[in-house]
Amino acid sequence: MRLSKITNVKLFMNKLLIENAFDSFLISEAIIKTGNTFVIDGHINEGFYSDEEISEMRDEALNDNRIFSEKLSRFIQLKPFILSTIKGKKTPSYFKFSFYLALENVDKLLALSDTTIKRSDIDGLSLIVKFSDSELTCTSSVSLNIFTTDKSIDKVWDDMVLKFLASHSIPYEVL
Repeated sequence: MRLSKITNVKLFMNKLLIENAFDSFLISEAIIKTGNTFVIDGHINEGFYSDEEISEMRDEALNDNRIFSEKLSRFIQLKPFILSTIKGKKTPSYFKFSFYLALENVDKLLALSDTTIKRSDIDGLSLIVKFSDSELTCTSSVSLNIFTTDKSIDKVWDDMVLKFLASHSIPYEVL
């Protein structure tokens, strides 16, 4: 687990909400506190969709080389709702976004790493983005389905998050 402070909040928010830096991440939850508190659950409610719509979503995921079984929405799908909640004259007093690395990107990460951990061992590679007391932080963490003393996947994920921030020119300080 690694905690990093984002040193340019305005730039980060532009990358998050206007540009596409975070679009391929899955989102499990978004909490935004303005005059009210808004909670968005990113879990896909399959009961809302017809069998045909579910089939289309699965076909689209296959065509995009994604895996539909993730049961979470892509950030790009919820970004318009989040943007409409956040934008305005006043900055939210608090927000938290719980992101997860999509399975196809977990596979890429594992292929590039020197770890004995398999994808079936991984429950999730998360990135928590939190704004509180005018400070924006990112926390990377790993959840496994197994018990192991091997922490190599933690280091790989923590390092990948820092590379991700750097590749999008997002300035940060590791805390």
